[in-house]
Amino acid sequence: MESLGLVEKFIIGYIQHENFGRIYIMTSTGESPEKTVAKLIADEIAADDKVKIKIAPKIEAALKKLQEYWMIQVSGYEVKFTSYGQQVAKELDKQTYLKIKQQVSQGKL
Repeated sequence: MESLGLVEKFIIGYIQHENFGRIYIMTSTGESPEKTVAKLIADEIAADDKVKIKIAPKIEAALKKLQEYWMIQVSGYEVKFTSYGQQVAKELDKQTYLKIKQQVSQGKL
């Protein structure tokens, strides 16, 4: 968990605490699942459009990093933890996640 950045920790917490370990999505034609999920998360947590524009690419990059670390699997219809990702997610308590979420939603990356 120490090697993960703030945005990666946020995504792990978001999937674990807000979505019970999995996010279902529908991707639009030509758009990567990571980009779709990043927009979805940014729209949900940030009220300001400028913040959404700022954080969406960072969320997308963090999703790709978590895939490279074998913590999540992303397909055209869902994002879910791998068994390793589930273990890591258990280390992130809800209170810590909520603090991280507040920082990310304000664009303080």
